[in-house]
Amino acid sequence: MSVDQQSSEKQKDAKKAWIQKMIRSAKLHHKLCPFYDRKKRLCFLKLGERCPFDGRFENCSIFIGFLDRRYDEIVSAGKPLPIDFEDPLVQFGVS
Repeated sequence: MSVDQQSSEKQKDAKKAWIQKMIRSAKLHHKLCPFYDRKKRLCFLKLGERCPFDGRFENCSIFIGFLDRRYDEIVSAGKPLPIDFEDPLVQFGVS
């Protein structure tokens, strides 16, 4: 393996570990997905489309994709990674 491949693998592992940490943290704070409208059964991340997982976010590709994008935003801005899902950087982004 070259040095570039090793560094990209480490970055992917760090990203995956952070996403799993955020999912565990979100489970502590929320029974259902924080972006799920219980009344209308809609997903706020998909802008009003019906949630395919009925609010369960452990294996939700939409929620994981959201955390993946947040990780990239935070790292590219040079901010320290949050350790809790309730951190404003996770909820609202870097801007």
